Amino acid sequence: MRFQPRFATAGAVAGGLRAIERPDRVVEVRAPDAWGDAQVEAWLDWADAAPTAAPPADLPRELAAPAEDGLLDGALARYAHRLAAWSWTAELFDKVQDAVAFRDDIFASLAQGLAAPLAGARGLPPPAAEAAGPVFATRLERRLAQARGRAAALAAGPALEHRLQAVIDAIDRCEGDADACADPRRNAPLARAARAALAAGASDALLAQAIALGRAGETRWTAAAPDLPAPEPLLVGVVERDGAASQAARRAAIAGWESGEVLLAFDAVAAEQARQALAAPAVALAADRFWSAQGFDHQGFAALVRLWTVALELELYASGADAALPGGRPLSLQLAGLHELLVRRGLAYGSEAGRQAAAEVQALATAAAYAASGELAIPMGPCPDFPGARNAATAVLRAHAARCSALPQTPATALAGKLFAAAVKSSETAGLRHLQATGLGEDPGLALRLGGLSMGAAPWAGPASAAELSDGTVLRVLAPAAAEALAAMGADVSAAEAHLKGAGALDGPSGLNRAALQARGFTDHEIGAAEAALAAGVPLAAAFSSASLDEGFLRDVLGAPAEALADPAFDVLAFAGFTPEQIAEASERAGATGSLLAWPDLPSGQGAVFAGAAEVALADRLAMQAALEAFACAPALTALPAGSTPGEATARLAQAAAAGVRAVRLVPEAARPVRIELPPAEEEAPRRRLEPAPQPLVTERIVEKVVERERARRKLPDRRKGYIQKATVGGHKVYLHTGEYEDGELGEVFIDMHKEGAAFRSLMNNFAIAISIGLQYGVPLDEFVDAFVYTRFEPAGPVTGNDTIRSATSILDYIFRELAVSYLDREDLANGDPGELHADGLGRGIQDGAGPGEAAAEPEPLPASRLISKGFARGVPDNLIVLPLGGRDKARATPAPEADVCAECGELAVTRSGAGLACEACGAPAGRSGAESQ
Repeated sequence: MRFQPRFATAGAVAGGLRAIERPDRVVEVRAPDAWGDAQVEAWLDWADAAPTAAPPADLPRELAAPAEDGLLDGALARYAHRLAAWSWTAELFDKVQDAVAFRDDIFASLAQGLAAPLAGARGLPPPAAEAAGPVFATRLERRLAQARGRAAALAAGPALEHRLQAVIDAIDRCEGDADACADPRRNAPLARAARAALAAGASDALLAQAIALGRAGETRWTAAAPDLPAPEPLLVGVVERDGAASQAARRAAIAGWESGEVLLAFDAVAAEQARQALAAPAVALAADRFWSAQGFDHQGFAALVRLWTVALELELYASGADAALPGGRPLSLQLAGLHELLVRRGLAYGSEAGRQAAAEVQALATAAAYAASGELAIPMGPCPDFPGARNAATAVLRAHAARCSALPQTPATALAGKLFAAAVKSSETAGLRHLQATGLGEDPGLALRLGGLSMGAAPWAGPASAAELSDGTVLRVLAPAAAEALAAMGADVSAAEAHLKGAGALDGPSGLNRAALQARGFTDHEIGAAEAALAAGVPLAAAFSSASLDEGFLRDVLGAPAEALADPAFDVLAFAGFTPEQIAEASERAGATGSLLAWPDLPSGQGAVFAGAAEVALADRLAMQAALEAFACAPALTALPAGSTPGEATARLAQAAAAGVRAVRLVPEAARPVRIELPPAEEEAPRRRLEPAPQPLVTERIVEKVVERERARRKLPDRRKGYIQKATVGGHKVYLHTGEYEDGELGEVFIDMHKEGAAFRSLMNNFAIAISIGLQYGVPLDEFVDAFVYTRFEPAGPVTGNDTIRSATSILDYIFRELAVSYLDREDLANGDPGELHADGLGRGIQDGAGPGEAAAEPEPLPASRLISKGFARGVPDNLIVLPLGGRDKARATPAPEADVCAECGELAVTRSGAGLACEACGAPAGRSGAESQ
């Protein structure tokens, strides 16, 4: 077999050093200047997975080592050298110069962005196809259950990891007795974390395990992604074209929509072709790169197809898996950039002329591949299955030639006719090395390595493209194909690009503009950052997303909850109060449109030429697929638009059958983030307990009610009540001043440290302000108490000056225990014993003023002036007292002595003196008692 260099004569490809971020490191590689960073990274991924097995035989000096070229750290040169080495081992070339020319052309086609191969052969094909029926339905349900299991395991793992980590954190943060910290009945944060873990799907056993680990001192609960079994090969089924609307076909279509693992063909031959193509080594060839002002370079394109037909054969030969592969030795040469080629030529994707032009290229690719397969059969022999398939293979080639002659006669179709004739001759004599050679795949990895070109019969993304500057900045620009077409039409290319980019500024007269954003709290900083993103081509929603704006601004100014910010689909503009109509209008005005159909200066009647994938009708996609399948060896594999529904999948199957396509694989495109809007829950069901509940009759049930509250600050009254508590903690004097609402609820706190450094005093003052703001926005006091009690830092120690808190582990521990006792009736945090300063600060429970075994003295009545501010209670009668009615031991209670209140001084000190009453405090006579006056 002879080889003349064709692509290597173009010279070296210019390239510079590029810093590329890999999953585990940043690498510096030399890459072609025309490639973006994402394209380079995709090629590096390919290089990591590319086969490296070299032939064992000795090689000539010219093939002993790869050519010296530093592109992608020499990965392209090593790949070309490996194929050339195997070609010499297989005795494919008579002269070493032919092997060298082959090697240099493989390298040049890769470096010039003309071809992108898969990393080696793909492996075994799927099982044989079955007709849609009971057996196929059983296999389908099993496959669907496996796919759902994998999806559920991957989704549930991170959620459970987060919840169980919260369980361990609640134990780790707890200060005090270890058994109490690990008991949900005595550790409130642990109880909340446990309920959340159960709600997320954790079993009681898994929850108990996490609690035990936390009790043992573990601080991390991490879970790696499960080693799930690899997905099985596609499930291939045959659906009668007239039965595409049957129940079995509908069920298969829905299963394919959900899992992407079902391929449905409309006849047994197409099913077998698709099945073998899925196992074949593949390469994508950029057809649009062969268009120039002089027309389509059909000779160069045919040479590229021949080159890579030989390369894929060598991939099969080097894999050593011939016995496990189909006997027809299928290859899958796929076309990329067909829609871009039509745009360069000024042809609409949905037009008859566009379909014929695309079919010409597909016919030429298939003819050149079969002709090369005939050449390969001479030195290497035909494929094992060829003797039994000779007549069928020859008939297929003649049918292709007949359809090619029916196309408009161009240089490309004329060359295709000659190559089909050569392939027929080879089939009748030496045979064919491959029974099928071309396919119509939609592999996103191959497309990315070719710069984002369209694949197979799929339409292109649209006239907008991304350009990367040397500093890494990505700009939205007009795609080269669109710019070339507009220039040929005499249109203003710069104006078209400006239309694609949008205004980039939020300066509209009304609706969503700068003034409206500022009225909702957006500052010039946030608006400027969004406008910079819009100018770079970022959509409006992405420019105002939680990933683009500062989290502190979103939470503190807009009031967005933390769980909403973690949702990728959170709509910041809608949360800020803008309507869908206002957002759409601003997006069209300021954001990048990505379309030229609404450009007022577009040449008349040319809008369809620049239609993107979202603007191409389904009927046009199916018509293009059928036109290309007439010349491809294997049927196309189509993808559903993002966000498609199961109903649309079943409709796509019926439409594909009516359009005459040969097979359908309903692969959902990468879905956009979805956020399910749920109504507010008015009432939650009781949650599971951590241990079996007692069985007696339940007479009372507590139901937690979730009430939606407006996220507004509740202001304190101008004249407010509260108290001041002076105490000393570990020798450091601290004043706690509280402010209350009219109903007695705590609304603010002030903390003043006496004779402390300015930094510490300022820190405590600002901490008190933060707590006050939280209280006024509705944060429950018990949340602060749970977070700060038993925190440990200096100053700490005995507490003097407070009648309920006698020791503390820190200033914050003292403050929040005092607030808990005063406002939450948390008596469990009171009665500290300064004699035993444990971690929890709690004492032995012996009442103050009484020794062991002694009863505490009965509290005396207090005058109201001890508890109520005379200044605050102006106008209120001051002859009030506070009676000690609660907290007594009823078993030891005795009748209280008869006593009256003195009208002069307000003291409870009026006693009987003979027949009258007198006040022992002030000595004033009190007249007769109320009882005697009656």
